[in-house]
Amino acid sequence: MSAVLQAATVIAKTTQTLIGSEIDCRGQEYLTLYFAYVKGDETGLIITPSVLMEPGGTAYPYAERTATGGAITLTDTKITLTADKSSYMTFNVQGIGLMKFTQGGSNNDGTPTGTLAASYTLTD
Repeated sequence: MSAVLQAATVIAKTTQTLIGSEIDCRGQEYLTLYFAYVKGDETGLIITPSVLMEPGGTAYPYAERTATGGAITLTDTKITLTADKSSYMTFNVQGIGLMKFTQGGSNNDGTPTGTLAASYTLTD
């Protein structure tokens, strides 16, 4: 299944703003987010993925695990862009109910004139 999350839209400056809507991931293995950022007057853009257990519920950061010397470290995932970029990122969504993505300026400076377009594909 594939869908557009957001057509090219001017980014938010000071707060993380929802990109499109929550995505139902139940029964899926992977979600691939495709995005196209065109830099404007802002320093850059941060895209933040979150997971939810139920629609409209509490959003938890999508964290990546690394194991070193028997200790597991969790690091919140963020996509930081400082120049024009069209790319994608794939997330393992096994066991995740819903995902959502938010976007916002990386430094709260300038007048945001940059745009972000985003779509996704779910695969089982």
